Amino acid sequence: MVKFIFRIMMCISLLAMTTACSKDEEAPVVYQEVNYATMNGTWMLTEFNGAPLQEGQYVYITFNRKEHTFEMYENMGSMYSHKSTGSFEIEEDEDLGYILTGEYDYSHDPLKEYIVSEMTDETMKWTVKDNAEDVSVYTRCAEITEDILNGSRSLK
Repeated sequence: MVKFIFRIMMCISLLAMTTACSKDEEAPVVYQEVNYATMNGTWMLTEFNGAPLQEGQYVYITFNRKEHTFEMYENMGSMYSHKSTGSFEIEEDEDLGYILTGEYDYSHDPLKEYIVSEMTDETMKWTVKDNAEDVSVYTRCAEITEDILNGSRSLK
C-alpha cells in the first residue's frame, strides 16, 4: 500500500512539474552594452525600414575592434558588389545612447551617425541619428561568402 501511495505521489509531482513550465513564456531579451568588443565581427543587413531586403540585395560589414576599422561589401542600388573600408568610433550620448560614427578611407566622407540599440549576441538595430524612420537591423553572420569577396570592386 505504501508503494502504491508513493507512486501516486510521484505521478502527481511529475504532472505538476510538467504543467508548471509554460511554453508561452519566453525568456526576457538581454541587451548588451554597445562597445568595440560586442561590435567586433561580421554582420549582415537583414531588415531595412521594417522590411526584409529584396532578393539578391546585401550589405555585409565587418568591424575590427582593435584597429577601429571596417570593411563593407554591398550591392544596394547596383548589380555589382562594392567594397568600402574606413574607420569607426563608438561614443556614448547621455540622452541617445550609443552613437556609431566614422569615415570612409578613400573619400574621407563621414558615415551617417547611427544610434545603435537593442544589441544582443545576434542582432543590433541602427537608427540614423537625424531620421528616426531610417532603421536597419543587422544580424551576426559567420563570414562573407567567397563569391561576394571575389566579385567586389573597391570604391576609390
